[in-house]
Parts: sequence; structure tokens; C-alpha cells
Amino acid sequence: MRCGRVHHDNLTRGDFSCTFRNKCPSEQGPRAGVLTVALFMHSSAYDKACVFRAAYLSDCESSALTVLDVGSAMVDGQSLANRAAMANDAWRMIGLDIEPGLNVDVVVADPYDWSEIASGSIDVVTCSEVFEHAEYFWITILEIARVLKPNGLAFITSPGGGPRHRFPVDCWRFYDDAFPALARYAGLNLLEAQVQWVPAYRKGIQWRDSSAVMQKPLRDAAEGFEEALRQTIGKSLRGGKPAIEEILVVAGRNSAPDEIGEISPLKAQPGRNAFAAREAELLAAGNMLLMKTRLVMRQIREIKRIITTPLKDLHL
Repeated sequence: MRCGRVHHDNLTRGDFSCTFRNKCPSEQGPRAGVLTVALFMHSSAYDKACVFRAAYLSDCESSALTVLDVGSAMVDGQSLANRAAMANDAWRMIGLDIEPGLNVDVVVADPYDWSEIASGSIDVVTCSEVFEHAEYFWITILEIARVLKPNGLAFITSPGGGPRHRFPVDCWRFYDDAFPALARYAGLNLLEAQVQWVPAYRKGIQWRDSSAVMQKPLRDAAEGFEEALRQTIGKSLRGGKPAIEEILVVAGRNSAPDEIGEISPLKAQPGRNAFAAREAELLAAGNMLLMKTRLVMRQIREIKRIITTPLKDLHL
């Protein structure tokens, strides 16, 4: 997400409808990825969004879900994005970013305090290729937890490797233990997490997609108080001393039983190991000799680059 200004006053008002109707591309013949405000959305990340939908949302295809895509902006002329992967006439699709642009419905004034979005108003959050560019991603996960309804789901993917790509900054990579830790920190149930160590995808393997599915649990009033306190303290520590008065006021306001809010039609569910199953499917469908040949050729190109590039200019 980039720096910007308020574009819509309230997420819960207005009609933000999906205009994309693309099918998920086959990984046997991957289509070009999308340049979002954060990064080119490579085909493997898009494929994982499709996998998430098939595994976790199939029972609610006819339900009136609200889906929020965090870091949604796209470059003119591009069509593949999480909005396309989540396209459904029954679902309300909303793109959020911090500058106006294509595929952006809501522009937030502060990337770490989405005051434009009501707490507990979202059934599904998707967030692809954003966390590596977020200086304070632990606040981003708190905001995702805040806006989710009870039983709401979050799908997040971010690189576990790959070269530096500032937009405008490039701060982080996420290994196997990263999203399980973030889920605990935000008070979300981790349903599954995977880093794409195995080169099952033809394109984008250098990024080693780190993907996770999390679910917001049902909470009683006391647990709601703890959640509000965690979120307020976490956000207040970003830029100096915590605002004690704000912590007490906000946490107190959110601790009332009637603030628990609407429960998502999504049901509490177990993890489905969907990303691992997709990996196994791609490996079984591929030609092992051809796949290994491509990997060898990739390494040969890298060796050539090392040989021909002055040492002072090499970034490994």
C-alpha cells in the first residue's frame, strides 16, 4: 500500500461491486501476473488465492459475504488480482489501499489505523504481497483481526524469499514460523500455513510464497476487552509512548457485550492443508525431468550472471 488520503468515509456505506470475472489460470500454462501497488502478483500467489477460496469458502458461495482486499491497487490494463479470484455476484467486493487507483474502493488515511472501516464488518480479508512492504506488519495483522467478524477468515500471502524490491520499502521475508506467530499475536486461529520451498510452480519460485489462512474466533465480553486492549496498545506503540487515556477509553468502549457484533455466516472450521494438497497435485501432474531441467537452466543463468557481473555490483 502507498501513502494517500481518505477516499470514502465509511466502509459500510456505498455499493462496491466486483467488475472482474476472471477464472483462475492453470499453473500448467500460467498467465502473466498483476502489478499491484506492492508488487507484480505472480501466478503462484494468484493460484493460492483460488485454492483458498475452493477450500474454505465453497460452502458460502451463495451467502452475502463482504470481502476486503488489503493493498488492492492495480496498474491500468491489468485484470488478475484477488478481486478476480474472489469474484462472485453474491459477494460484496471491496478494495482497500492508501492511494486512489484502479481496483481501489476505500482509501485509508493511515495504513496502520483503518478508521474508515468498522470493526467486525468483514467476512473475508485477502492480502497478497503487502506484508513485506509494511514497516509495521504486526500492526497490519491487528487491523485485519479488528475488521473481521467472528468466524471471519483471512488469507495472507507474502514472499519467503526473493530479491529486494522496494515499493517504496522492502522490509521483511516470512519463514515457516512467521504466520503461526502472527496468528497467536493477533488472537486468530491458524488454520494452515505453508512456505513454498518445493518448486512446484513454474513461475515465481524465487519468491517462495509464504501463505496462511486464519480465522477469528468467537469471543465473550472479557475476551473482547483483551482483544481491544491488544489492538490499541499495539497501534499506539508505533510512534512513541502509548496513549494511556486512549487505551482505556477504546478498550472500555469495546468491552461491552453488545459490541461483539454480527457473526459471519462462515462456520468455525479445521485447517484443510489446501496449499500442501495443491503442491502435491502440481508435482504429480508435472514432468519431473522437464521440471528439473528448468531448475538446472535457472542455475546456469545465475552462474552466468555471477561470472559476467563485477563483484561490487552483485546482489546475491
